[in-house]
Amino acid sequence: MSERVATTRIAVFLDYQNSWHRTRELFGSPSAPPTMGHVHPRRLGERLCDLGRRIDPARSLSEVRVYRGQPGLRSHHKLRLAFDRQTARWAALDDVSVHTRPLRYSPAERSREGRVVRWRGEEKGVDVLLALHLALGARDDQYDVAVVVSADTDLLPAIEEAVRIGKRVETASWWKAPLPRRALHIPGRSLWNHYLDAADFAAVRDDTDYLAQP
Repeated sequence: MSERVATTRIAVFLDYQNSWHRTRELFGSPSAPPTMGHVHPRRLGERLCDLGRRIDPARSLSEVRVYRGQPGLRSHHKLRLAFDRQTARWAALDDVSVHTRPLRYSPAERSREGRVVRWRGEEKGVDVLLALHLALGARDDQYDVAVVVSADTDLLPAIEEAVRIGKRVETASWWKAPLPRRALHIPGRSLWNHYLDAADFAAVRDDTDYLAQP
């Protein structure tokens, strides 16, 4: 009877909007189309799993969790349809789950009569939801290693809790030379950060135009 080979369960927690803005900033341009900056969650998860195999050959991607704000009725109709198409595509991928929170809207432009003609959407609670799932996942033994794709310092308490429970936490951030490297840190601990560059982005980017009509 063959022995069962233990695997290291890798769970990726993707702060999608944070990633989208950063990739556009580093690898795009102000005039880049809206499709620029999107990544394929499953390919990104596989990439992050592979990057750690030189240290831990037993790594196996168990899940990718995507966290993102959901446009409401005050968003442009095409934007909401594009969001629905994109998240439906993600949800159909193996081992990918999508977790959303409604955007909070505030007036961005008013007419001379004072009527709001354009609204500004802002993510609220997305980072809290990611942090909650990260901490609860550690408590419930849902993963061995969590890879957090974000540079949001609001996530540090949840990372600290996962480490305290005994889980390993890695982080991932987009980077381009010669810019300084930015990564999350917790006191007294060394977190392994994956610095993802243009080659990594090319391997995981998603250029599908979800704004186009199906």
